[in-house]
Amino acid sequence: MTGAHPDRLSRLVPVPTYRGTPATVICDVRGVDLSGGRQDVPVVGSGRWTLLVFLASGCDGCREFFEAAGDPVGAGLVTDESVVVVTRGPDREDRGALGRLAAPGTRLVMSDEAWAAYRVLGPPFFVLADGSRSRAVTEGVAWGVAQVASHIQAARAGLAGPEVPRLGSAPDDGGR
Repeated sequence: MTGAHPDRLSRLVPVPTYRGTPATVICDVRGVDLSGGRQDVPVVGSGRWTLLVFLASGCDGCREFFEAAGDPVGAGLVTDESVVVVTRGPDREDRGALGRLAAPGTRLVMSDEAWAAYRVLGPPFFVLADGSRSRAVTEGVAWGVAQVASHIQAARAGLAGPEVPRLGSAPDDGGR
């Protein structure tokens, strides 16, 4: 039978790369660093784009992003955007593992509040925020550094990405 899926495939649920209800309203990121010191990352009104990469110490798919965050320009992830790794709060993460995973130079903030505010589905997830307009530009499940770099390049060119639409034209969701 042409086009039929084996029974085991028909039971699979596709994993969306875009949640359908964008976090179009952005916020500053507040939390702590690995040593417990207060970290505040201005995003709103910063006048620049900020790439927030939501990662976790126990996430195998996050390793590539931890490496790239130490040298995001060299990794081809960004050109001049600020890059911030955001993990869950200190009570939910393994600080020792994060210390081993985070490359030198990585800006890392541990914040459950940021995960809730940006409505992160799970790691690895990314949000490209435009601080001058206080809006998310693009977001989604981060399948790899090259995929995120492609979305950023498309957003810079004003184009919709192949999986994640440009959010600047999305209807406002009332800050939900």
